Amino acid sequence: MIDPAALTADLIRCASVTPQEGGALQLLERLLTAHGFQCTRVDRGDVSNLFARWGKGKTFGFNGHTDVVPVGDLKAWSVDPFGAEIRDGFLYGR
Repeated sequence: MIDPAALTADLIRCASVTPQEGGALQLLERLLTAHGFQCTRVDRGDVSNLFARWGKGKTFGFNGHTDVVPVGDLKAWSVDPFGAEIRDGFLYGR
């Protein structure tokens, strides 16, 4: 079973600022492959993409992204944007 909070924290810790994937796609590819998905990297120029397919026959398409815009001035943040800090039961990060 995958812990959604742990997965979210792991993804937050990936500094995936456009166009760098920061390890987020690698993390997802390992996880999805381990759960039976067939994964294919589809990179276009400086932008990396991951196509994951599970099973055969009819398909359901889901499109998402793992990158964020630049964080700007780190001193302006009250938490590390890629720290996945848990404070008072809340998970903070980008």
